[in-house]
Amino acid sequence: MKRINTPILVILLALIAGIICYDVYQVSLFWIAIILLLAASFLFVLHRRAFKRPLNAIAFTVGITIAFTTLGYLTSERANALNNETHFTHTNTSNPSTFLFSIDEVLKSTMYQDKYVVTLKTINKEITSGKIILNINRDSISHRLRVGAWYYTRSLLLPVPKPKNPYQFDYGSYLKRKQIHGQLSINKNELLISQLASSGLRVWSSRFRESVLKAIHSHSFTSDQLAVIDALVLGQKNGIDKQMSTHYASAGMMHILAVSGLHVGIILLLLRFITKPIADYKLRWLRSIIIIILIWGFAFTTGLSPSVLRAATMFSFLEIGQQLGGKRKSTDAVMVSAVVLLLYNPLLIYQVGFQLSYLAVIGILWIQPWLSTFYTPRYYIDRLLWGIATVSVAAQLGVLPLSLFYFHQFPGLFFLSNVIIIPFLGIILGGGILVALLAIIGILPDYIVAAYGFIIDLMNGFIFWVASKEAFITNHITISFALLIGLYLCIVFSISLLKKYNNLRLVAASISMALLTSIIIYERNNPPATHLTIFNKSKSSMLGFFNNTTLQIFSADSLHSIIQDSRVSNYKDGLRIDEVAVESMQNYFRFKRKEILVIDSLGAYQLGNANPDYILLTQSPKININRLTERFPEAQIIADASNYKSYITRWKASCLNKKIPFHSTYEKGAYIIE
Repeated sequence: MKRINTPILVILLALIAGIICYDVYQVSLFWIAIILLLAASFLFVLHRRAFKRPLNAIAFTVGITIAFTTLGYLTSERANALNNETHFTHTNTSNPSTFLFSIDEVLKSTMYQDKYVVTLKTINKEITSGKIILNINRDSISHRLRVGAWYYTRSLLLPVPKPKNPYQFDYGSYLKRKQIHGQLSINKNELLISQLASSGLRVWSSRFRESVLKAIHSHSFTSDQLAVIDALVLGQKNGIDKQMSTHYASAGMMHILAVSGLHVGIILLLLRFITKPIADYKLRWLRSIIIIILIWGFAFTTGLSPSVLRAATMFSFLEIGQQLGGKRKSTDAVMVSAVVLLLYNPLLIYQVGFQLSYLAVIGILWIQPWLSTFYTPRYYIDRLLWGIATVSVAAQLGVLPLSLFYFHQFPGLFFLSNVIIIPFLGIILGGGILVALLAIIGILPDYIVAAYGFIIDLMNGFIFWVASKEAFITNHITISFALLIGLYLCIVFSISLLKKYNNLRLVAASISMALLTSIIIYERNNPPATHLTIFNKSKSSMLGFFNNTTLQIFSADSLHSIIQDSRVSNYKDGLRIDEVAVESMQNYFRFKRKEILVIDSLGAYQLGNANPDYILLTQSPKININRLTERFPEAQIIADASNYKSYITRWKASCLNKKIPFHSTYEKGAYIIE
């Protein structure tokens, strides 16, 4: 990476700071406007003298920082859909209402429901705005709804889900980051189609993609082949089952199945190769225009998803930067593309795909040229393999800490997977595009279908073989945010020192390593507090006792089902757990001078000398709650999700009437005793 353009970097960092400030603390727009006006006036005074004296240059940098921090704040304010007066959150939706909405996006279905992102148009005939999730219960004859279609339904608008167990993925917060603040759950027969319909680029893109999918599916590809082709070429992952997804993730190749920066980058390289005959100086801008148009054509074909739009924008700027100044301008182009994207949608900064894409590209631009100097290939094959190897390592160094932070897994054979697959991915992707074109034209011959299907089977077979080497897959890696920052500082300053030695870089690298070591020592010496968790688990009861690095589970379920349970996996991801022990459920627990009485379906609680602080009701015991509370008036009542909802409702009403604390894990989530 050549010398960084400091002003662009300052603008980008200031913009990010403003976006984060809006999320952390909100102030009056009046004061924000005053700050922006003062910063602009300050810059106007300094602009003639900024580069004549060092002090003025520093002042100008400070002014730019304040101005773009404020701009980032204002951009976040503009992008916040809740500020719209017509947003549905400003409407009373506590009772069932009649909704008119349009289908915006088709999401991957679950076993029991089809899912969509929809935009509300009216509620009870009043103009409304805002996005929600639509869940439609599946049946044997269900057909997916089409993007752009409008429907009526009458139902109760529900809030986005909240995590019901510790360290569970917060799907509700994820949806809110995407400006989705509610959900509807209905049956298919509760929909009434409207004569109205949406139009526009996204709808046309969806219709075109549907026709391509129909054309491809009319040929004799197997289900696994179609799943990979749909994901690889068209960005449709509905056919990817859980097993295939797990295998690709374990092999470190999940990015192949998500159309994003990797695919657009390969498309860019293919287009540069194809248009090489017009790379003459006089035609180089024509070549770039053609490449950018075709990149956006690919984005259109794959459905204009946020990840593809992000990648298309980034690589369009990268192509422009290449023409303006080669590799020297590539870094500037990447930073400018990030500025443009964040001005358009500041919430992108919270999307994992955005973070990983830019960190991978930064790693490639900064680290790969340095790695490539360690060896000078003599032949085309070793030059190709060495280039792929250095790019893979550079990209992995850029995203590794963040990947561990989010996904808690390190595929040890990722290097082997990338070196074997990436050289052929251009051929596979190019072949997929050719298959799609021939299929939609109607001239796709059977021998090409057989050949391309065989190639996909080879790739799947290799991925599954790599994923089977479980000894090389490290799961449940837990790193804190502080450790994440420490890792990145250590990587940046250490590589800077290795690239060019001087005393300042040596000091910076030493400090970063000392900081990383201090964070590790501190976290090891300050483990999470010991606690007991009453999990929320449908049709079953489960308690977990965490102490230091051990999780002891009490449940009536089998050992295998407990170890595979997502609640246990989430605990192992969230905390540094070395051992999971499973024991049968008991009727009485003592924990830190607290006593817990468990009443199961037998309804027995006549225990001698029992004086519980908590009473856990499980498996729908047929008890008289009034007698129970009279027997133990000081105990808090907890009901888990193994009970009938009607029982929970009756118990809750009785406890509230007597002012006895009541907790339903079905409503409020897991209960933690510390």
